Amino acid sequence: MSISKVAKLAGVSSSTVSRVINNHPRVAPETAQSVRRAMQSLNYTPSERRPGPKPASRTRSNLGSIAFLVLGTSGNRATPAFQDLLRGVSMGASRHELNLIFHHVPDPNRLPQRVLEQRVDGMLLHGVTPQGEAREYLRRLPTVWLMGNVRRPDWGDQVLPDGYAIGEVAATYLTSRGHRRLAYLNLDAGHWALRMYGHAFASVAQEHGAQVIRLEQASDASAGYWHDYSPDAVEGMVRNYLSASDRATGIFIAEDMQAAILQPALQKAGVEIGAGKVEIISCNNETPYLVGLEPKPAVIDIRVESIGRRAVEQLTWRMEHPDVPERIITAIEPRVVPVEEFAPAAAAGNGDRAHA
Repeated sequence: MSISKVAKLAGVSSSTVSRVINNHPRVAPETAQSVRRAMQSLNYTPSERRPGPKPASRTRSNLGSIAFLVLGTSGNRATPAFQDLLRGVSMGASRHELNLIFHHVPDPNRLPQRVLEQRVDGMLLHGVTPQGEAREYLRRLPTVWLMGNVRRPDWGDQVLPDGYAIGEVAATYLTSRGHRRLAYLNLDAGHWALRMYGHAFASVAQEHGAQVIRLEQASDASAGYWHDYSPDAVEGMVRNYLSASDRATGIFIAEDMQAAILQPALQKAGVEIGAGKVEIISCNNETPYLVGLEPKPAVIDIRVESIGRRAVEQLTWRMEHPDVPERIITAIEPRVVPVEEFAPAAAAGNGDRAHA
């Protein structure tokens, strides 16, 4: 008799059965009662069963397992924020005593055999939405997507930055500093989450009585999830900004990766950036991208580590409630890191240029 048969009869995941066996405190009483009834019905007696903490002789291989797949990249160009995301996921898995399996999957439509052979109770996904057989395989498992992704997934729960709040705090920050002509610059208009930032930024800025222009253009096609922006795209964006009849003095750049190339390009074109001149706020709080900028922009911290931890929390809930039909979408609130707070952190982050 196996744990999986008990889990099936009780209508829960194998990891939940393991937690009940080990008297884990984070199991709802009614769930624990259902598992124990199933064990009794099947005459199932786990080896080394005893009350209290899990015995040292019980290895982690007996715990529930989850997989974290990054789809559409080999991992050779992960952004700095991805390190925080992975750390949050690792912390969450450790807290819930779950085995964590991690893979970069270059082709999202072809899952590696090693992924298919590993038995897992749930999936954390980030990146490109898969199609075909890969999609059907993943849809059968309890799933939580992390971050905004390029395209919004159409199945599974999701934990992501609060896109509306990001646009809101950017607009509020710039208007509070006296700017009434604002611009949103985005080199990746195909990214649905970044488009959301722009919608919210324009809406809130107009509520504050500011004029807004949105300068967005599609990025070049790329084989990987993480990519560069072409010099032509950067030059075109700067040219469009300069050609505006009433040039914006407050600029919201969609993400730090873009700010790292757009701010120098603007300065090269003669735009004076700094307090009392043109001011910039960027998004993600990825210090390694911004250490070379002078002056430093204000940034929006999207709390990536919290997203990773909360995604594991949601996945454990989903594994215990597989039959709940509603998708659960959780948005994590951002915060503004003003220029004066960011400056010393940037100096400390000089040694963190290497990508994951």
